[in-house]
Amino acid sequence: MTESLTLFVLFLTLLAVVLLLHSFRSLRSQAGVLIVLYTVFMISFLFHAPFTQSPLGLWGFKYNDVVYGVFSPRFSTDLMNNKEKLVRYWLRPESFEELVSGTNLCPVPYVDYKFEYPPLVGFFWFLTTCVSFSISGRLTTAGDQFFSMSSSVNYVLQSLILFSFLALCFHYIKKINSLHRLGAWRTALFLILPSTILYVTYNWDIIASGLAVTSLYYFMRKNYRVSGFLLGLSVASKILTGGLLIPLAAYLLRDVVRDKQVVKNLTHYIISFLVGGLTPFILVYIASAEGFHAFINHHASWYCENCVYALLVPDIFSPLHKYFYVVTGLALLSLIAIQTLRNSRSLVSLAYASVGAVVALNYVFTPQMILMISPLAVLALNKRELGTYVIADIANFSLIITFFEDSTLRSLISKIIPIETGFNPWTIDSPTQWLATIRNI
Repeated sequence: MTESLTLFVLFLTLLAVVLLLHSFRSLRSQAGVLIVLYTVFMISFLFHAPFTQSPLGLWGFKYNDVVYGVFSPRFSTDLMNNKEKLVRYWLRPESFEELVSGTNLCPVPYVDYKFEYPPLVGFFWFLTTCVSFSISGRLTTAGDQFFSMSSSVNYVLQSLILFSFLALCFHYIKKINSLHRLGAWRTALFLILPSTILYVTYNWDIIASGLAVTSLYYFMRKNYRVSGFLLGLSVASKILTGGLLIPLAAYLLRDVVRDKQVVKNLTHYIISFLVGGLTPFILVYIASAEGFHAFINHHASWYCENCVYALLVPDIFSPLHKYFYVVTGLALLSLIAIQTLRNSRSLVSLAYASVGAVVALNYVFTPQMILMISPLAVLALNKRELGTYVIADIANFSLIITFFEDSTLRSLISKIIPIETGFNPWTIDSPTQWLATIRNI
């Protein structure tokens, strides 16, 4: 079964690349780049696939949120005999029983069980889990086999969605790159960054990134309704890309007094953004207020994860980290808005600064979140700055690997310098947090 799934994904993605080359003559000259795109995806896919071995025996290469962070805790036979764990994840425990019995193979995130990701991700998740359970239900009835097969099928389907958004992101990086007549190497750099390769099928950040970059392109082409709607959808995938709204809205606002058409453009842009961004959240709230509140509470109660403020306040559970984020985030976004109104910097640079500030200064900066920054970084930074960024990206790439090897690394380092041994990758004395600090600074 596992070999068949691997071959199936290889065939589908390769077929997609071949069809693109066949359908669009203009893409034939880009065959090499498309092959790199395909290769990057397949490396990431095989690294994280639940049906392959861990590369080099390192669990950090294998772990991903799609399988081990979201699917496994909610869909497992362990929950059948563990009511405490069942009610921790399921809002309607009877829906899990119906799933196991086969009477309802399409439980709904936010409604039947808790789901900590924004609505657009939840929508894709509902589709792929429903298909996965339906396929697995036809092939097996045994509990362990049912969930194991469903996990693998769901990962394949999710990966294909993520591949499509990687392709979307790359395509519009290339188009923005052409508008500004930048070097073609910049678009290729995004693909070969270590973090892009490792994290593209790790989580859903590439969806938000792809939509945000596409939104920026349509904004530059003065299609403000499409741009606003796409940025709204990006926020409905990962909220932090909403930082892009500040320079884009300010860009339109600066001419609003002199030109009545600009007023219409700004109005259309904001309304489209709200439709794309708020509607999915409203629908979730209508479907299940309890599930919506669980989503909010999950993020509100999170701790300082790889955040820069740990240098100031080592206690990762301190509420001060959130206050620091609000103050620094608002200050930088205000400065970016002022810079935009003064027309003193390029729009791409301001877009990079806004998203970079919102993501990098967040009290949660997990390694996959760098995918929201990288597409704008390769467009905005000069060669010297990009060299520094690559170093930060390499440090970021290493975070998930050192996270799971924290105990081993501490034991080795303790022979040289006095540090506590054991497993604790969250505290500032951990090698993982040393890498996070290098990345953050």
